[in-house]
Amino acid sequence: MQSLRQLRTSAVCKHRVCARHGFRQCLFYSVVVLVTFVSITGLGAGRLWAAGGTLTLNLVDETTDEPVISRVECFRVQPGKRDKPMPIRQTVDAGMGVVVDRSVLMELPDGAYRLQIIRGPEYRVVGASFSLEKTSLDEKTVALPRMIEMKREGWMSGDCCVVPSSNSLPLRMASEDLHVVAVLEDLPAKPIPHRDSDEPIEHTPTWIRSDVVSAEGLIFYGVDDAFRSEIAAAKSSTEMLVAASRSELAGQLKVGVENPFAWELPVWLASQKLDGLFVMGDWLRLDKTIYQVRDGRGEQAFSLREPTQVGRYAEQIYRHLLDAGIDIVPLAGGGDDSAGTPVGYNRLYVTSHHEATNETGVSRPVLPTSSRQWWEGVWQGRSVATNGPLLRPLVAGKLPGHVFEGRTGEVLQLHPELNLTVRDPVDYLEVIYNNQVHYSARLDEFAEAGGRIPPIEAKQSGWVIMRVLTLHEGHYRAAMTAPWWIEFDGERRVSQASVEFFRAWLSAYEKRLAQTQPEAIDREAPFVRAARRFWTRRAEQSKRWTGSAVAK
Repeated sequence: MQSLRQLRTSAVCKHRVCARHGFRQCLFYSVVVLVTFVSITGLGAGRLWAAGGTLTLNLVDETTDEPVISRVECFRVQPGKRDKPMPIRQTVDAGMGVVVDRSVLMELPDGAYRLQIIRGPEYRVVGASFSLEKTSLDEKTVALPRMIEMKREGWMSGDCCVVPSSNSLPLRMASEDLHVVAVLEDLPAKPIPHRDSDEPIEHTPTWIRSDVVSAEGLIFYGVDDAFRSEIAAAKSSTEMLVAASRSELAGQLKVGVENPFAWELPVWLASQKLDGLFVMGDWLRLDKTIYQVRDGRGEQAFSLREPTQVGRYAEQIYRHLLDAGIDIVPLAGGGDDSAGTPVGYNRLYVTSHHEATNETGVSRPVLPTSSRQWWEGVWQGRSVATNGPLLRPLVAGKLPGHVFEGRTGEVLQLHPELNLTVRDPVDYLEVIYNNQVHYSARLDEFAEAGGRIPPIEAKQSGWVIMRVLTLHEGHYRAAMTAPWWIEFDGERRVSQASVEFFRAWLSAYEKRLAQTQPEAIDREAPFVRAARRFWTRRAEQSKRWTGSAVAK
């Protein structure tokens, strides 16, 4: 058989839509919208016959022609049956598939195979088929095409919760083009096959922190050994929050909600000790579909087993949190039950802040230059959470996390701007203003409209986020920005509907506590009573918004 010397990218659909509207004067700046749409299946390549029973696979970047590290999934084709995942010897396990460290010698039984090569969301997925026969020997090179380099635009990706593993974390990060991780334990790594122990992994930067603890649905960043002991000795999550507030590390500790469905959530929120909440975590996995909320409060509709419902619910919780006037940033990562999902599948893109000094007032994303600077961007809310679409958003020329200020009687006209690159077909993109859809469109509709998003005319305090939802069927695959805040007269919006959402949750938690943990009632009673007082005060605050034009 004549062999092909190059595997080529397969694309059922390679479609780009660019929409740009002219400059439009508003209160803050003139806005331009650019959207790029790339849809690719990566599974339509022609069949390649290896000239032998082994195949040497080499991976290079299509643009630079330099060797790259990437995740590879290999399947044996079984006519009439589901394709069988196949291990590849002398590689590092990646959860789904393996990490190919630039090249690998594939020794497999005779038969037909297909490959899927994935290097994070910034590259196209490459797919190819090949067959192996006895005594054959061949070598193939695959060029991986990059759609976009987010670092060049000032955005750097990270995974906010990685489970410990003896498989090289820097190598797995390189395979997913991921640059920052928070790992729950720093385990010694096994040797990487065919790589000397002193040979560096060329993937810059690679920032790893392990001063992280996940327990009872909470995650603590910036811990030391003494605080780890305090967490281990605590009898409940609420006691952990008390320990965090009293710790000598209180100035540097950050606390996130790793399980946004936890029964204790309204109590945690009432403590006002939280800094972030995972909007994408271990309920969004590649190795299996999660249909139900575990260890927390779900919804009756979850009995329908719809694959996107848990992801949608996490977003709904976060939006209610914002609408209750609670300033907590979004987080994204694998989560503490994600060993089967590749590192960085759920990720956070973060930028530093460059305040504009020119006449337009447009802020420019600046690439973080250190791990500390990246995490500062996280806690400032200059971020986008995603497991697919790649957003570079602005509202009125400002990055996420910005606070717009106004006074009673003013009208702030805020123009959204969205640069978007996607690999999956898009269902719709939306601008959410005060927990209601301000603008919604499918991508073709958005392009046909010239990329124009109607301005937000803000007359009261509130918040804005943008999101993009794909047509991926396995689970909720989307992107969501951190919020922009709007403050009139220095006050935050507090919605009655969202306050009641958490008050109902608190009542359900109290009933559950009495039914399932009666021995814990005395211990948790002070925290529950404090939470009741907190949400009652919020309910009083919300009354001023009732009946207003934008309140829900």
